[in-house]
Amino acid sequence: MRDALIDLGEVPSGEPESALPRPPLPAYRWILGLLTVVLAALLGGAGPPPPSTDPVFLPINLGDRIQVAGDRLYVAGLVGPIGTVMRTYAIRAYQLPEVTPLGEFQATVPGDIFTFSAIGDDLLLVAFNDVQSSDSGLMAVRVGGGEPLWRRTASLYGLDQQSGLTLIQENVTSDRSVWRALDARTGAVHWSLEQPGSDQVTMSTGSYWAGYPARLFSVRDDGLIEVRDGRTGTLTATARLPRPPGPDFVAWATAGLLVAGYGTEETIAYDELTMAERWRRSGEVLPDAGFPQDCGPMICLAGFPSGLSVVDPATGREVAHSDGFDTAEVIGDRVLVAQASQTQPELAVLDPRTGRTAIAGPWASGGPGPKPGTAWIYRHQAVGYALRYGILDLATGRVWLRGRAERIAGDCRFSTDALVCRRLDSSIAIWRL
Repeated sequence: MRDALIDLGEVPSGEPESALPRPPLPAYRWILGLLTVVLAALLGGAGPPPPSTDPVFLPINLGDRIQVAGDRLYVAGLVGPIGTVMRTYAIRAYQLPEVTPLGEFQATVPGDIFTFSAIGDDLLLVAFNDVQSSDSGLMAVRVGGGEPLWRRTASLYGLDQQSGLTLIQENVTSDRSVWRALDARTGAVHWSLEQPGSDQVTMSTGSYWAGYPARLFSVRDDGLIEVRDGRTGTLTATARLPRPPGPDFVAWATAGLLVAGYGTEETIAYDELTMAERWRRSGEVLPDAGFPQDCGPMICLAGFPSGLSVVDPATGREVAHSDGFDTAEVIGDRVLVAQASQTQPELAVLDPRTGRTAIAGPWASGGPGPKPGTAWIYRHQAVGYALRYGILDLATGRVWLRGRAERIAGDCRFSTDALVCRRLDSSIAIWRL
């Protein structure tokens, strides 16, 4: 099935017009208001939740970085010195949706910070880029300031926020790196895995959302595949490729499979637990341009310029394809696909069981919605700087408009109970959802 599309149209009529306050109703309309409340109670909340209230405004500087994770908002700003290699950042944490201050962290790094991950309320992992060496760095800092607990020249690949187990890739030399699992609070190393420059290491793509990979797969230059437990580093299974990997070789782990591809020549799938061969197909199954995801019961792959492909993990056969879509996000039993590379983004809902794609309209995804089977969506207009946001029903394609706002510069993020957007005056607005 190719290019199976259903146009769901624009936002349906009868949507709430705005989340902003409205003028009071005339006195003679109080009866209508009462009847509305009674009907809503009788219907058991069948409609969308009520619109959000006025936003809270948080003044920040133009160069400050914002990050939303769960019910936390982080604002990182440079506190000095300016124009030097070593730079000190203050990272303020807030509880959402109340915007309650939780504390401040400080990090001094030889460059720019680009992301941070919390371990409880008192510890933050800060990832940064060294402007002199171009290496990635990682450090752990306490709330309230002070020296970092530990620092490494490494990239973060996994974090279990409950236990603090952290997976990093540390660059030792230009042609050698080491994978380490360590304790985020102490920096103590639990296990290490050497990776020569010619070897490949991959993990399940689902781990990027789950937080920490269950398994790591290393492909040696002689064709040996080794599977290790992500928490203990223990070797659990091995297999050998029919021939050594070449320059076009790529390996992906998704949907319970390790898929090994020799460019356009051949693709082989192995069971990720036992490394038993599942299937083998001539040609390219998972192209380089894309990111395969488990969208059960299928594998979904979206990339530019190849478009959206839906692959049966039992056979490796492509069962559906749609051109134009270049990103995919799995939410429940549906997949939100988008034309993110286009000037006018288009959002659609894919049912991986049928391969049918239904157009939702010119919206952008804000992630999982307030109820199962829903997603937050928004539309930002560069002309006029207006924002509209709402809830998309993934099964029906219906959009419930929740609110509007003006003077929004963009950079909007949804959390569990809040929407955070950057305003034209560089401040941020936070709506309770």
